[in-house]
Amino acid sequence: MASLYQTTGIVLSRRDHREADRWYSVYTHDRGKIEVLARGGHKPLAKLTPHLEMAAEVQLLVVNGKQFYTLAGVERVRAFPNAYADLSRLVLVQNALALVDMGTRTEEADQILYGELVAWLSCIDEMPSPTPERAGYLLGSFALKLLSLLGYRPELQRCLACKIGVASGAYRWHAPKGGVVCMPCVGRDQEQWFAARDIDDAALKLMRYALSESFPDQHRPHLPGVALSQFHEAVESLLISHFLAIPAASLRAACAV
Repeated sequence: MASLYQTTGIVLSRRDHREADRWYSVYTHDRGKIEVLARGGHKPLAKLTPHLEMAAEVQLLVVNGKQFYTLAGVERVRAFPNAYADLSRLVLVQNALALVDMGTRTEEADQILYGELVAWLSCIDEMPSPTPERAGYLLGSFALKLLSLLGYRPELQRCLACKIGVASGAYRWHAPKGGVVCMPCVGRDQEQWFAARDIDDAALKLMRYALSESFPDQHRPHLPGVALSQFHEAVESLLISHFLAIPAASLRAACAV
């Protein structure tokens, strides 16, 4: 028997269904990601779906049927209007939500991740329009925090093999295993670490900062070109290694507006 329940969430994505309906992927506070069908949501005069078309925190009334959830009511709790004030901020919002949609499974609640989503939207809403370089770094920071919350936190301090703290310039980056490995360990077992790649101290420092500091603080680091390029390569290699789906565009390309 169908039942009603109420939840608060953030819309991650949408897709049309048949001629008039629309599916919404929503990350909720209490149930994680759910898929909700909005009957008639594709119609121009739909009453409920306008509240779901922009990134916002919404309260949903959902019919829990035998096979899927159906939208029965929606009310916007908190809007982030400045996130749509310019294209650079809009791109940041859309790409971050797409990463969450790709990286999460349905019905796996994570209130910490939900809090990070709200903090991300608040940050984008309150900050000035970023440069493409800063926007790319911000999106990389979001991706690193997301990977960490999903169980793929990279090891950025100690060697993956010997567990000893890495010395400056004496390590390499290994995305499939998720972290840094010292040069002596690479030399002892080159077959195991053949996929390890060079990474500079400045790029690793950016990764450490991006992972540990809050979103508003990500405006502080200087972004030298070579270090920023290696930062993106390292973060994107983590996404490719650990996500079930691969983003359609690189973090840098997504923010090049």
